[in-house]
Amino acid sequence: MNPISASPHSAASAPPSGGLAAYRPMALALLSGLAVTALLFAGVSRLEQDNVSLAFQQRAQARVSLLQQGVANAIGGLGSVNQLFASREQVSRTEFHLFTQPILASHPYIQGISYLRLLPHAERPAFEAALAQVLPGARMTEMRAGIPVPAAERARYRVVEFMEPMAGNEAAFGLDTAYPDLGGAAREQAVVSGRPAAGDLVRLAQGPEPRLGVIVSMPVYRYGAPLPDVAARRAALAGETAMVMRPADMIDKIYTAAGLRRNMGLDLRVYAAATADPAALVFQAAPPASGQAMLPRWLYPAAPQPVAQQLDVAGKRWLAVASQPRAAPVSDHLASIFTLALGAVVSVLGAAYVHTLASRNRDIQRRVDQRTAELREVGRAMRLRDRAIESNVNAIIITGAGPDYSFVYINPAFERITGYSMADVAGRSTRLMHGDDSDQPGVQEMTAAVLEQRDGHAVLRHYRKDSTMFWNDVYVSPVRDEHGVVTHFVSFMHDITAIKAYESELHHQSTHDALTGLPNRVLLQDRVRQTSTHSARKGHALWVVSIDLDRFKFTNSRLGHKGGDRLLQAVAERLQLAVRPVDTVARIGGDEFALMLLPEQGAATPRADQVQRVLDCIAAPLLIDGQELFFTCSAGIAVYPDDSAEPGVLMERADIAMYRAKEMGGNNYQFYTAAMNERLGERMLIEGALRTALERRELVLHYQPQVDTGSGRIVGMEALIRWQHPELGMVAPNRFIPLAEENGLILPVGAWVMRTACEQLMVWRAAAPQDGCREHLRIAVNVSARQMAEPDFVQSVAKVLAETGLPPACLELELTESQLMTDVEHAIAVMHEVKKLGVKLAIDDFGTGYSSLAHLKRFEIDVLKIDQTFVRDLTVDPDDAAIVITIIALAANLKLEVISEGVETAEQMAFLRQHGCRQMQGYHFSRPVPAAAFETVLAANEAQAAAASAGDAQRKAGQAVGHAI
Repeated sequence: MNPISASPHSAASAPPSGGLAAYRPMALALLSGLAVTALLFAGVSRLEQDNVSLAFQQRAQARVSLLQQGVANAIGGLGSVNQLFASREQVSRTEFHLFTQPILASHPYIQGISYLRLLPHAERPAFEAALAQVLPGARMTEMRAGIPVPAAERARYRVVEFMEPMAGNEAAFGLDTAYPDLGGAAREQAVVSGRPAAGDLVRLAQGPEPRLGVIVSMPVYRYGAPLPDVAARRAALAGETAMVMRPADMIDKIYTAAGLRRNMGLDLRVYAAATADPAALVFQAAPPASGQAMLPRWLYPAAPQPVAQQLDVAGKRWLAVASQPRAAPVSDHLASIFTLALGAVVSVLGAAYVHTLASRNRDIQRRVDQRTAELREVGRAMRLRDRAIESNVNAIIITGAGPDYSFVYINPAFERITGYSMADVAGRSTRLMHGDDSDQPGVQEMTAAVLEQRDGHAVLRHYRKDSTMFWNDVYVSPVRDEHGVVTHFVSFMHDITAIKAYESELHHQSTHDALTGLPNRVLLQDRVRQTSTHSARKGHALWVVSIDLDRFKFTNSRLGHKGGDRLLQAVAERLQLAVRPVDTVARIGGDEFALMLLPEQGAATPRADQVQRVLDCIAAPLLIDGQELFFTCSAGIAVYPDDSAEPGVLMERADIAMYRAKEMGGNNYQFYTAAMNERLGERMLIEGALRTALERRELVLHYQPQVDTGSGRIVGMEALIRWQHPELGMVAPNRFIPLAEENGLILPVGAWVMRTACEQLMVWRAAAPQDGCREHLRIAVNVSARQMAEPDFVQSVAKVLAETGLPPACLELELTESQLMTDVEHAIAVMHEVKKLGVKLAIDDFGTGYSSLAHLKRFEIDVLKIDQTFVRDLTVDPDDAAIVITIIALAANLKLEVISEGVETAEQMAFLRQHGCRQMQGYHFSRPVPAAAFETVLAANEAQAAAASAGDAQRKAGQAVGHAI
């Protein structure tokens, strides 16, 4: 026995043994309470951690989904650009620029959009010349050691031909991407699939500093090439459209546009690779400091697991990794902190109660945890499903499986798309969507799908609550219970109205002219084909008419590009007014139009006055930009079925007839004949030979004298061009001058005529006798409308006068009346500048045009030339005689000289002299002769004039002697 315990004093001073036992339950209760508090804290904190993890995963997935959608939108822009090339045989730089501007504006992180052309080596010089015209100094380059250098020679190139924007991308313009061949596998996949393909992260040629980017390319096949298999696609490959994206800028702009760049709420890293390769890291955003109080990490050691999700970037796998900081904010754990504090207080205050209720509390806690876990799982699933359905951009509806298939549920997207709320559709049949418009193939498909209780898909015309129609892409699937019985149907709907409108717009652009809105060649041929089939059944004919504006190039150069466009639009309006609604007006290109004319009511074939009405309508004065313009047109007609039954052949033969109408002076129409094919061949032969005629010195000048019938002396000569071809012989001017005006050769030819004529006159002046009788001679040179349209025309005339030394008064420029009236204000301005030089001006073929006296008095002219068509019959035709007399009187009243052309008989000369016309030219005096022969004519005329002058002097001397006697 312990001696201390046996002592009575010790027993009296120590507490009784039962007291310690009494504290033991309390201590146990306290410990139990604290343990329960710890358990509650652990459970609540676990719930909180699950909520934090769930919220983190939702944020991460939302940001990755936003990034995926933004990337897809950008690549969708590349698909639109590729569709532009796929739907057009040729695309101009202007169309490419206008088409890509909205895409670049919507996606500022795109470095550039380009079209890469597959180019054989033989076409390289011409291609580099075209590059230099767009960007001076541009040439084909390739990347070596990260630096663009001139491209080495190789059999084939893949070179950037179109680039937008050009600013900042000059280094990539003309870049041969075939060397080094980066992303070959991706391009091969794109060629096979026809879909966009992204390459690896590469160093861009643009920019002074190294810049990393990703190139997404999409193949472009030759327009109209069949693509039945992979081999055909490779063979039809013409190039590719490419989009250069800066990944860092792209991701930053996507999140900035969504308002998340400054509040990501997590640590996000994006790699341009399928793995977390540090070299491929293109974006990193850490959450900003929140300023909240943080809890100790030992109290909440767990952190949400990082979320790694791959992105599909045009077939290339990128990796996005999101992680949550380990620090635990107080705001995320208020419940557990409160539980911990409250549990400690309750444990202290209710230790006695805890002792008795500990077992019950543990049981309750276990059940609570179990129920909480179950409810959490159920709630999580329900919330996920609800969020997925409610946030879906597509309409989702659930209908019953009864005979009416009535609405049971609709999501917000359905109400947004259709305007119907749940209250509007509850209990109503889904037939509400298409109403009376049930005659659709898609309606039958969907009806069959629900009757057969299978999946179905159709594109339907549906109607919103306000009765507006929209195109709906619908998928329907049956919903079965645990026994396999179909109880409901779920439908997914997507509004594709914009896609349908885009398809319709693409079709309209492919069949109509962008400037005038008229049908183009493709649609015209289709209408001719369909109408000819209908006409064949009725035994009717139809006409295809090819129309080309006369002297359009001259006026277009004066009005400028925009003015020329307005002129073509005005012409298109007039053509539509000149024909009936059943006829077709089309624009083929440039100033070329075409008509398809049908017979009028009760007739079997169209009438010529239908075409004449068109010509008269075009010939009426036209006001463009404050300028009054006069236009004519030439028309060629091909008849179905007489000339051909093929639309393409009819249009070709109408063109041949139109060229014949132009050869006949324009402002007329001609029907196609077989002989025109031969003339067309001759025309092409002459046009080809004319291009080298100047170089081969085949052009010569003939001169026809202009005689003053009062003195009998030659006062001038007209320089007339002739073409001495080695095989065709002497080609008349009317066979090659119109061609020269059409193709622009009239400019060098006209300059050669003016210089040669001035030089020849100076030779004749230098060889004149001592009496200086040739100083009064002037030379007349014809000037075309194309020459007058040139901005430096007046300077070129002054240069010729300065270099040849010819006095300006000895040069007379002959302008036709019709070319002056085409653009009156421009003609007046040019004539005014020419008159400042001292040069004389004459109106040739006066009386054959349509000038008014109001215009004539504004023209600073010196000479009127009477056209030979009035002179030829003036002695037998009273009308011609009256016209000639009127022109002579008009010239006299306006104090102008008058010269009569085409004088061939003495009677004509006498008539003209009688009515006041002194100066004439024509076969009566001399035919046009070469320079050497004209020298003889000139010398003979001078000798005759000298003899006549000597005879007059002798007669006067004899008369003086007689008077003296």
